Amino acid sequence: MLLSPQQFQQVSGAVHGLSPAQLAWVSGYLSGLTHQLDTPAPPPATASDTLKTTILYGSQTGNGKKVAEQLLARLQAQGANAVLVNLKDYRPQQLKKEQRVVLVISTHGNGEPPDDARAFYNFLQAARAPRLDTLEYAILALGDSSYEEFCQTGLLLDQRLAELGASRLLERADCDVDFNATATQWQQQVAAKTPATHTDNSIHFNLNPLAKQVTQAKEYSADHPFHAELLNSIVLTDNGSDKEVLHLELSLEGSGIDYQPGDILAVAFDNDPTLVDEILQLTGLSGSTQVQSNGTTTDLHSALRHQHELTGVTRRQLTHYAQLLNHPELQAAAADKTTMQDWLYAADWADVLREFSGKLSAQQLVDLLRPLQPRQYSIASSPTAHPDEVHLLVKRVEYTFQTRQHFGAASNWLARLQAGETAGVHVKPNPHFKLPADPQTKIIMIGAGTGVAPFRSFLFEREALGIRGNSWLFFGEQHFRTDFLYQAEWQQLLGNGTLERMSVAFSRDQAEKIYVQHRLREEGASVWQWLQEGAHVYVCGDMNRMAKDVQQALVDIVATHSGKTAQEAAEWLEQLMAERRYQRDVY
Repeated sequence: MLLSPQQFQQVSGAVHGLSPAQLAWVSGYLSGLTHQLDTPAPPPATASDTLKTTILYGSQTGNGKKVAEQLLARLQAQGANAVLVNLKDYRPQQLKKEQRVVLVISTHGNGEPPDDARAFYNFLQAARAPRLDTLEYAILALGDSSYEEFCQTGLLLDQRLAELGASRLLERADCDVDFNATATQWQQQVAAKTPATHTDNSIHFNLNPLAKQVTQAKEYSADHPFHAELLNSIVLTDNGSDKEVLHLELSLEGSGIDYQPGDILAVAFDNDPTLVDEILQLTGLSGSTQVQSNGTTTDLHSALRHQHELTGVTRRQLTHYAQLLNHPELQAAAADKTTMQDWLYAADWADVLREFSGKLSAQQLVDLLRPLQPRQYSIASSPTAHPDEVHLLVKRVEYTFQTRQHFGAASNWLARLQAGETAGVHVKPNPHFKLPADPQTKIIMIGAGTGVAPFRSFLFEREALGIRGNSWLFFGEQHFRTDFLYQAEWQQLLGNGTLERMSVAFSRDQAEKIYVQHRLREEGASVWQWLQEGAHVYVCGDMNRMAKDVQQALVDIVATHSGKTAQEAAEWLEQLMAERRYQRDVY
């Protein structure tokens, strides 16, 4: 026997229980390794062999991390010396010792760095940042062009690194929500500029690649969703409310999907056929016209119904449309951020085509539109308390603009879904919004409207695990009678001690509007006491209003009760973010 008894036992244990397909993969994997034995010995090392590439990533929802991991695998496969580090674990002072840094960085909210990258970002922007004359760098910026400050974090880091004397290895690449093609091209460019190091030819028997492949085969994604059956749909708001909020329960039975409290569910949907027909009528185009869409040939009606965003218009799209029409006035308006900001916030593509009509080909229209992306919702259920299910809290969006009724694409699609029908879903981990490792740690949860969803997940998880107290929920809505979402459940959790305290703010039940930030200030002394006792703070909701106002209220509370200046209080909260004691899920 060629193998020693110990080696034989190791190999047998590694392949025990594998399926025939997996065994075939192992056979091919080992066969490929044997070819290394015929490879000539490497030449002596050169100076380029010592070049180390440090890949740094800051990611809020996981896309940046995925791209960075793919780049690491590509560089290591070609024999390069490369390491991968999350920016939360990286000392920015180390930059002056680096040879080459590759940054994958997302923009969170409206121009902010992701939480993991805040300390790194603030260090570089500060006056004490060191000169970096010997550093080479490349940046891939991830963002969403529907926000005004598109890829702002990547842009500012690019400018700052250049100011500090670092040299660009590549021009910055900016990615929109459909980032795969741009990210792949950028990875290839980085790899082409990264020399390989010489490695030994010995065979290292390691089945980790197989384990990773098998795990990935079970994962669901936008391209490979799980079709979850709708079990129940309940309207939580009462008659007389200005809104309709739905509680949806979907089955995960048989999926193997696991999630944690705080994670996100991405839901695929189709555009409203009425809106599709309206756009075809406005353009005068036939729905049967063949077009190239997302790399395949299909008819225009199918492309508009299933593959492209119709309810949102970005400034970049409007600028491109104006260029196609040779419309100087529209180009000037689109270039001015203040002129059409409100219009762009509310408009859909029927509004664009009606107000700025012009002749487009079917292919030009499709090329203007962004790919249809699954909508992301904070999960409102606990995997422990609600096994094989996932719950969502969804506000159905409906409003009047330009004398037309407009409907949120995903929320109305979900509202039309009937029990027994299915939705394509996949879970997106949300590592920046997690319960403390120590279950006895105090938690302060602040949410308005559907922003309370993840806190239902948190509290039902704690109840199922037998954890009592040390929890405080701040909840805000418009009216007590019609909009008190999950009222009976909060009362149940208060009654059994899972929820220790609850503070509510119903903004329209009195002459003066009262919001959650007002309740925070009223309870400022107790909030500060909880923070002094190690409490973790969670905020979920609208980033431009609620989350911004809550942030200011927290700064004021810290300053008032600690004796710090406003600047010192803000820096103290920044430190809480770095320590993962202050976490936000804002949109």
